[in-house]
Amino acid sequence: MYLLLKSLFRIFYFIYYKIAIKGNENIPNNKAIIFAPNHVNGFIDPITVAIIIPMKVRFFARGDVFRGRLVKWALNSINISPMYRMQEGYSEVKKNDKSFEECRNLLANNKALLLFPEAICVQQKKLQPLKKGLARILFQTEELFDFKKDVLVVPVGLNYSDPKNFGSKLFVNFGSAISISNFEKDYRQDKVRTINDFTKHLEQEMKKLIITVNNTENEELLQGIIEICLDQWMNEKNYKLKNLEKQFIVSKEIAEMINFIALENPNAIESLKKLIFPYIKDLENLKLQDNLLRPETINKMNPQKHFLDFFITCLGMPIYIIGLAVNYPPYYVSKNFTNKKVKKAEFFASIYLNMSMFLWLLYYVIQLFFVAFLFRSKMALLAFAIFTPITGFFLLRFHSKMMQTFGGWRLFRLVLKEKNTIEQLIKVRMQIIIEIDLAKEKYRRGIKNNFSE
Repeated sequence: MYLLLKSLFRIFYFIYYKIAIKGNENIPNNKAIIFAPNHVNGFIDPITVAIIIPMKVRFFARGDVFRGRLVKWALNSINISPMYRMQEGYSEVKKNDKSFEECRNLLANNKALLLFPEAICVQQKKLQPLKKGLARILFQTEELFDFKKDVLVVPVGLNYSDPKNFGSKLFVNFGSAISISNFEKDYRQDKVRTINDFTKHLEQEMKKLIITVNNTENEELLQGIIEICLDQWMNEKNYKLKNLEKQFIVSKEIAEMINFIALENPNAIESLKKLIFPYIKDLENLKLQDNLLRPETINKMNPQKHFLDFFITCLGMPIYIIGLAVNYPPYYVSKNFTNKKVKKAEFFASIYLNMSMFLWLLYYVIQLFFVAFLFRSKMALLAFAIFTPITGFFLLRFHSKMMQTFGGWRLFRLVLKEKNTIEQLIKVRMQIIIEIDLAKEKYRRGIKNNFSE
């Protein structure tokens, strides 16, 4: 069941998110490993790591989920064990002794574990304070082998552009494996202090792998600056615009700039917010995206191009409609259910994505039965079985192109009917870029001075 689900999840997760991976070479073979990711996106986080790494991994879920024999059997069959929290009561937390023992046994047999050192899921662009559970399991295992086992900890950074939304980006960043051999001497002298020191070291290594905004109130500002200036910064560094690793590097620098300016000149941050937030709101009201107001886009505007794009869209519309009919209903049902029932942002994508996957498979099988019954032809059944997923992939690509076409048409109409509105937006955008460039210059100068000192 684990291998079957791993294959299914891999297909659907790589459809839901645009995923890029760095650091696969940091994953050792035939070694006891603990993967230590940050935790921002419910069930998505552990499944994402599990479908990427080559080996089977044992991971853990909240203890209160393990109720009923069927649930316990199902979760255990896909390598999930319980881990209890203090809010579930001291008597429940004591059950973790059994889970810790299981961890030690697995590591003793060179198996892989996935543990979230934060021990909490929070959808913020910063690492929460790490708990000591991972370090305790690690050092207790090494004690059993007199520090000759050399269990490795691989920090993992999960970086979502927008964890909730379909089609958003996910950059998975595997860091260098950490060995505790350097901590052996200190641990033999002072166990408590060494566990604290290792936890702090792991925290620093994990922070290198993620985008961090120190003040959560500035996360929206980060998103706004990325939307407006990411491509510009990428071009300055001669990076390929679609390279998610390079996007991560630039986005991390933008976040560090915000953190620096927030400390040096908080008024500058507020000034940027007063410019960017209303601008983004105006774009949303007009159903436009920032890329449509870039000079290179405006300069390329002409009626012939818009009519050609519209004509191409019309040609693809019949296949698009068929693709919607045979693929979209499960996603529609899942999204409506998730919007109504899921209150926590951390679990929105978990419910929506996984529910969509299972409903699509069910819908696909029902359609196959219907086609088999209706046509009673193996060739018709085979054709439909192949045709359905192909139209699904076409649907994804075509929808993106169609939205670009409609956005271009919308801007073209606004230029004709509300030219002053568009000109004002372009002026505001230019002012935003000037302010961001000033902040960037101040940040880079400050970093250079600090480095010199």
